[in-house]
Amino acid sequence: MTLPTKLQEIVDDIASMNREEKLETLIAYAESMPDLPERFKDERSKMEPVPECMTPVFIIAEKLESGGIFFHLDIPPQSPTVRGLASILTNGLNGCSLEEIISVPADFYIPMNLQEAVSQQRINGFIGVLAHMKQAAVKASS
Repeated sequence: MTLPTKLQEIVDDIASMNREEKLETLIAYAESMPDLPERFKDERSKMEPVPECMTPVFIIAEKLESGGIFFHLDIPPQSPTVRGLASILTNGLNGCSLEEIISVPADFYIPMNLQEAVSQQRINGFIGVLAHMKQAAVKASS
């Protein structure tokens, strides 16, 4: 499986961690996630919802001048696990081409052994976020 370089680096890093380190890393990713830019705050109807998540998650993607895709997510700060998981995706995929994004397999996360640190329900939401990021990327590219 070939992943975008940044995402592969994240997968490799997390795969080598124990449960405590994984939890600390998720919190660090959550804290580093930028807030939704002001220009999107009144655009919720144009954002891609992620119904697979119990936490309200909304995604919008922009096509950059370079041709890459950049994602903005709206996730409540009271949901650090979800923010952390989503931040892994944005850190790994922001700037990638549409082709790179849509070619990421839904099970790319398996080597990270996330089930050591988070519930299956959170992992299902993580898979849902990736699926909706792909949809948002396609929308941004058309």
